[in-house]
Amino acid sequence: MKNRTTHSSPAKNPVQSKPEVAAAEVLAWVSDCLEGGLCLTAKGLLIFENAQFGELVEATAVPRDRPTRNETSIRAHLFADSMVWNKETLGSRGSQTYRLADREGQTLIYECRYSVVPYHGETGVLLVLRNVTEHTELVQEASQIARFQSVLARIGTLAVSDAPAQELMSEAVKHTAEALELEMCKILVPRESDDHLAVVAGIGLEPELIGKLTIEGGTHSQAGYAIRERLPVVMRDLRKETRFTPSKLLTEHGGIAGMCVPMLVEDRVYGAMTAHSKMVRDFTVKELEFLCTVANTVATVLERRRRADTQRDLYHRLFMSAQDGIMLTDTKGYILEWNPAIERMTGWTRGEALGQRPSLLKSGKHPPEFYERLWQAIHSGLAFVDRFVNRRKDGSEFLVWESVSPVKDRDGTTQFYLAILTDLSEREQMLEALRHAEQVKLIGQLAGGILHEVRNPLIGLGSLATHLAEQDQLPRAARDRCALIAREAARIDELLESHLGQLRPRPFDLQPCDLPSLIDDMLTLLQPNLSKQRIRVTKIIPEGPVVDASRAHLQQAFLNISMNAIDAMANGGELTIRIALNAKQGPGISVTFSDTGKGIEPEDLQRIFEPFFTNGKAKGVGLGLTITHDIVERHGGQLAISSPPGSGAIVEVWLPLKRET
Repeated sequence: MKNRTTHSSPAKNPVQSKPEVAAAEVLAWVSDCLEGGLCLTAKGLLIFENAQFGELVEATAVPRDRPTRNETSIRAHLFADSMVWNKETLGSRGSQTYRLADREGQTLIYECRYSVVPYHGETGVLLVLRNVTEHTELVQEASQIARFQSVLARIGTLAVSDAPAQELMSEAVKHTAEALELEMCKILVPRESDDHLAVVAGIGLEPELIGKLTIEGGTHSQAGYAIRERLPVVMRDLRKETRFTPSKLLTEHGGIAGMCVPMLVEDRVYGAMTAHSKMVRDFTVKELEFLCTVANTVATVLERRRRADTQRDLYHRLFMSAQDGIMLTDTKGYILEWNPAIERMTGWTRGEALGQRPSLLKSGKHPPEFYERLWQAIHSGLAFVDRFVNRRKDGSEFLVWESVSPVKDRDGTTQFYLAILTDLSEREQMLEALRHAEQVKLIGQLAGGILHEVRNPLIGLGSLATHLAEQDQLPRAARDRCALIAREAARIDELLESHLGQLRPRPFDLQPCDLPSLIDDMLTLLQPNLSKQRIRVTKIIPEGPVVDASRAHLQQAFLNISMNAIDAMANGGELTIRIALNAKQGPGISVTFSDTGKGIEPEDLQRIFEPFFTNGKAKGVGLGLTITHDIVERHGGQLAISSPPGSGAIVEVWLPLKRET
């Protein structure tokens, strides 16, 4: 309010009656008991004021254009208002608030309560003046804090809801502007292509600009500076600002004072949030802290949602690109998801499978007890893993290694069931090829042994026949027949030599081979066996060494070794595969397979590489290690097997390193 002066104090009556003196004493006593200043006026005249009243009046600023010695603007206002109040009926009461400035320019808030009282047969006005600045500020601060908390609660509610990001930002700027009692508020996000800032949300702007308009960033702009320096920027009057150049958007909308704060998420700046007024204004620390809190809260929520969207996208791509079939059902067993791999595996499309039960894959090969064990396991919160013979859409059967697991929420309640199906058809084909190779090898060894055994006496027979044919004492007919026998023996020997040449192994086509990758592929093939027998695999495999090898044959050799180890650990155990440099016969590496199985008896170790040798307990026909030994030797390597007492078996394959050309 404007400062106004008042008239001079009236002269006091030098003569007072006893009742008047008594009344004055009572008035003075009452004034001492009040919190505030007391004043009595009548007909525009000052009848009485106590010391507190004078102190309050003197504390206010004196107008610079009309200074007076004893009177201030508040006194003029009070006397002017008391003249008005004096016209009211006897007993009337009311109050008036005055907003002033003290001599240092700080705001003062005075409350004046008045009462119309009798005075000498007429009426006067009794004034009680109080400084309510602190109380008013406390009330205003409490109200402001309540508004701030309400805004933060609103943002928190939106944060935990499924509300879109745009709605969250729009609500944030709207309620922030209302809480700060400002006309404008906006959120700015840096563009990736340049240093411009996109206006993604705003209040007090033309609606069609939101999401389309960009403003220049950089340190010459307040928002660009706040983002770069990660510091809030407060401006009392942009017209007098020398640090920054106000944006065209701000000036066109009448922005004068404002705050700009960076939106921080951990150690990264998400953007900037601004709040502006159309008049000069001083901002409090609490207002700045509130804007920072809102900005960082919104940024944190947006960043978490972005990460969640990224994670969901990653999971979706993994789901779609997985080579294993993935099926998700609800707790009642109805299919909710069905990935492309299981489509290829079963012939049932996703659209056909959704809403169905997994029983559409039943082949009838499993008894009811099998499915009872499955449901008992997953209802107990455990995974069920086993081989399944399933049925395709066309009625054909296929073998899978299937894992069915419950998917639980944070409180442990089962929400879904997840089934992962690994097609064993390729693995079975590979194992069948391995068995076929063993059989072919067996036939070759049998045939080779037979031919070898036949050739030896045949050569002797041919030599004897030749010798007899050269004996002159024998009859001509006998010598001719012996010569015929010798010729036939030679012909048969040539045939046998030809057949033996066909049975002898051909040289391998050696190519650079990545052993870690080969071992990973092998373990993938063996994973169902490893899981079923609860065998843990430990790999100690460095990067770097490369060998020249036939990948298929070397994988066959490693499969033979690993399958023997698995068979030796029927009750579970650990298989350790280690690769290390080993200059045994020159530059080379050793691939060592160590198991925790029952080991090998010393007498069996002596015959371990003999064809058809088994200890009577092993599976197969006894050619696995024979073939493995042959493959390793044809690679220029060595195969050694040991079995320390009580520590399982150790199989070491030494291979020469790839020679650089």
